[in-house]
Amino acid sequence: MKNVDSKLLLGLVVGAAVGAAVGYLAASDKREQLLEDLKEVAGKVKDGFNSALAKAKESGALKSVKEKVAESAE
Repeated sequence: MKNVDSKLLLGLVVGAAVGAAVGYLAASDKREQLLEDLKEVAGKVKDGFNSALAKAKESGALKSVKEKVAESAE
């Protein structure tokens, strides 16, 4: 239970910090540039995730994980 509590606390602290940073930057004069940069970074993250997902599907890694989950459920 202690591990779960520490993860929850860490998540709340990180979320608050990110929210404060975004709020501060959104109120600044460079808001439009910030939004463009965030969109670019988000696009790169999305592309990287999709690439990793495609590689995992090709290698059969996801299939074996799904099979293991199905076996443990039975």
